[in-house]
Amino acid sequence: MRRLLKRSAPKFALLLFGVLLFAFFSNDFGLVDIQKTAIILAAGIDRSGEGYELTAQVSVPKGDETAGGTASVELKGSGETVADCLMSMYADSGWVPKFDFCSLVLLGEETAREGAMPALNYFLHNEYMSDNCAVAVCEGSAADVLKQTSAIDDTPSLAINKLFSGAAEKSGATVKNTLREFAVDTLGVSQSSFMPYIRMMAQESGAGGAGGSSSGGSGGESGGPSGNSGGSSEGEKSVLFRAEETALFTQGKMTGLLSAEETFAYNLLNGSVGAGILTVAGEGGKPVSLSIKRNKGGVTLKEDGRAELTIELKVLVSDRAEEDFMAGTETNVATRADEEAAKELLSAHAAALWESCKMSGCDLFLLARDLWRKDPARYEREKERFPESLEADIEVKVEGAE
Repeated sequence: MRRLLKRSAPKFALLLFGVLLFAFFSNDFGLVDIQKTAIILAAGIDRSGEGYELTAQVSVPKGDETAGGTASVELKGSGETVADCLMSMYADSGWVPKFDFCSLVLLGEETAREGAMPALNYFLHNEYMSDNCAVAVCEGSAADVLKQTSAIDDTPSLAINKLFSGAAEKSGATVKNTLREFAVDTLGVSQSSFMPYIRMMAQESGAGGAGGSSSGGSGGESGGPSGNSGGSSEGEKSVLFRAEETALFTQGKMTGLLSAEETFAYNLLNGSVGAGILTVAGEGGKPVSLSIKRNKGGVTLKEDGRAELTIELKVLVSDRAEEDFMAGTETNVATRADEEAAKELLSAHAAALWESCKMSGCDLFLLARDLWRKDPARYEREKERFPESLEADIEVKVEGAE
């Protein structure tokens, strides 16, 4: 038996080596053929007369005498559905759209108001698309936003994604939502969700300005690329993107818009702010900036049927206009007047936020879902109250940090 094993072992090893060698040279191992594939970084969706218009921002190598890196071109397709748009894009360009690296789906405002879910349906069913992809609404059309010259990054979609960084979230200035979370909340009991709202701010960029990108003209035909390939010239306009506002959705349709102050209050109620700045009117009406060191927040439904909104903050003074620095009297300790001013301001922001939710019909804090999970019978009795007839008690506590 041992002699038989000794004879067969080398033959078996040789056969195994041959199989592995054949597998290695006959498989692409998931590698992407960049000559045939469009690596899509972002997708913009707008309504058109026949259905939808899809703008795909495609990554292309950037190489010139001064710098390398990554730039982008925009491919366009139109059709009755988003899938039709992709087929149109493929027919016009010859590139196979690939969504493995797509990090942003951007909806034009008209698309969002008419209904986000039909526009997002293709991406939710695409097995190669990450459900952790960011979703956002923009002012005007998504196509216009994606073809802009960004002052921050060569590729506009990457500049927008910077707005959703961890540091930005901790500041409380912006919100972030993903494809999966938006779909789950919209299709759930509350039928409510949100997206960050993107605006553009035009500015003049000098020669070789930040980002170094230039916006080429539209290709004209469906599927024709427009360039965004770097090298902005002197005097050319570039834009900055802002995402301080928040779009509210009810049953998949955009029904309201939170202001920057209301967005900040929403983040405080979620307890997600750890590095934000709150500026209030101090003694004599001069501004005092308070740095938020700790934040606790919550929104609950009480037994009496009212909602309870709570915000607790620990703050330090980061800037005080009336301090006499030359006299050495500056301090980072918040006074009682500072605390009261912050409490009054945040209470007003939270009240405005709640009214915006009621007017838009958006159960932003998913209170109906929470009640359904906790007490289905009570939910059936009270579900018509959410959120239009739901009143709220607001409690804000601000203390100076030690």
